[in-house]
Parts: sequence; C-alpha cells; structure tokens
Amino acid sequence: MNLFAIFRRRRPSIPPRPLAPDYSYLEDEEPQMTKLYARVLGLMEDKKPWLDGEFCVGQLAKRLFCNRSFLSRTINICSGHNFRWLVNYYRVLYASELMKKDPYMKVDEVSKLSGFNTLPTFNYSFKLLMKERPSEYMARVRSSPARRLPSRSMELRP
Repeated sequence: MNLFAIFRRRRPSIPPRPLAPDYSYLEDEEPQMTKLYARVLGLMEDKKPWLDGEFCVGQLAKRLFCNRSFLSRTINICSGHNFRWLVNYYRVLYASELMKKDPYMKVDEVSKLSGFNTLPTFNYSFKLLMKERPSEYMARVRSSPARRLPSRSMELRP
C-alpha cells in the first residue's frame, strides 16, 4: 500500500454543500413578518437607534414589543441578511453622509459618530458595502467637482 492510499483513507470527506433553506413552513407567518419588517425599517430610519454602539437585537425587540428570536428570523428572511449586517448598513450610509458634509473629518471620528465601537469594524463594514475604504471614499469626495470652489473666471458678475 502506498502513502497516497493511506492519506486518502484518513482524509475526512468534504461535507455536501447545504441546500437553500426551505421557508415553506413559514407561509402562515409571512404577513406578520412583512409587517414586523416594515416596522423595523421605520424605526431604524426614524429613531436611528443604531447610532448607539451598544445597540443589539434584544433592544430592538423590546422597542417593537416582539420576541427576540422571531424578530431575528424576520430580519434574516425579509432582508436576506442578519441583524448585525442591517445595523452596519445604516451606520455606513450615515458615515458616507457625514463624509460628504465634512470630507476633512477624521475617519475614526466618523466611525464613532456612526455608532461603530472599533475602527477595524468600521473599515471592514464600509469596504464591504461601499466597495472602497473610507479613506478612499473621502479622497474621492474631496476631489469631486461639486466640492471645489469656483475659479475667478466663473464667478457671477454684477
């Protein structure tokens, strides 16, 4: 018996790729989930609870008067992402707006104002959602034509 045959026998088999989840058993809960998800989005956009760095799914469940696990499952199914991704999505959008308003603000200051507790998490989330690093985004915003002051030849004359 050669060495390759021994290695093949000891190597664990690769588990099969999981199938797409079957949510057919949730058909009865779909109207409830749709309404709850609309309430989640409304609260996230109106009250901006994600600005708090300690914001968690339990706090959101308390605000919406619902079960934590049902809320988490609703977010997962309706958005296709988990709670943490949803929170970071809102934080990154807010951070990009802050950068547009003041492109000379420090990146760590933007991350804190957006609700992120750590700079690496902010950088990772920003790159994941915006497809560029925060510093690259800020540099692009700084150099955009809308930010430049008009030249003297373009000023309006009385």
